[in-house]
Amino acid sequence: MNWNDIPLFLAIAESGTLAGAARKLGLNHSTIFRRLNALERTTGTRLFDRLPERYQLTPVGSALLEYAHSANACVDAFARLAAGADQELSGDVRLTTAPNLAVNYVPPALVKLKKRHPGVRVQIIVSDTDYDLSRREADLALRATSKPPDHLVGRRVVDLAWHLYASRAYLRRMGTPAAMSDLNEQDLIGADDSFGQLTVFRELHRRFDRDRFTATSNTLNTMAALARSGIGIALLPNDQIAPGLVRLFEFAPQQRSALWLLTHPDLRRVARIRAVSDALYDHIAADPKLIL
Repeated sequence: MNWNDIPLFLAIAESGTLAGAARKLGLNHSTIFRRLNALERTTGTRLFDRLPERYQLTPVGSALLEYAHSANACVDAFARLAAGADQELSGDVRLTTAPNLAVNYVPPALVKLKKRHPGVRVQIIVSDTDYDLSRREADLALRATSKPPDHLVGRRVVDLAWHLYASRAYLRRMGTPAAMSDLNEQDLIGADDSFGQLTVFRELHRRFDRDRFTATSNTLNTMAALARSGIGIALLPNDQIAPGLVRLFEFAPQQRSALWLLTHPDLRRVARIRAVSDALYDHIAADPKLIL
């Protein structure tokens, strides 16, 4: 049996569709279909019922699910511990971060990294959702969070204040709010559930009725673009400062988040990961736009 079939089995079980598993694993639909059929031939049993709208675990598949999770965790731990002993300043590092950070902050840091350590190659995975570092979906994460996960280690790079932003055209049309109470008469841009880890967005949606939100998005870049278009007022961290946006006032100062560089404890001594982390930290911590 191929060990790579265990993550495939888990991805189908978790997503319920071949398309969802393909997105999760970065493979195409036909490859997932072919490998699942091969896995069922190898095991001699049907693992999923093919229903019209989803793939559902059979009783045998359900019984194997716990063992698959355990086996996958052991393989991931093996890979992390093996990588953790690597002191070579060369090789690949998978970095996951948000779109705005990937565009505006990561490239200058990597220019400096390339001069110091030309053998280190960085693969940048851009997403506003978290990748699982325990499963080696990424080696290093540059993330804004109010509280980093307990199972990861890392460095706090800089504190992030969150302000309300709008375009000049919007403010001419709707007036400039000076306090939180003024927002009850304004159009707001909100976040979807993928931002549930950030307390500022939970607080924003708690304070204001659903009908106050003229649009929502799952990326900060899109929220900023919506604000620039004049559709409403967006809540953004200070790394999103850009032409076309007017900063209003800070939202919930007691709930500031921070920008963190995070990795799995088993990987913190890997030389190439540490080199990428150091380059990002040195560049971003000194950026005047991010200093409160």
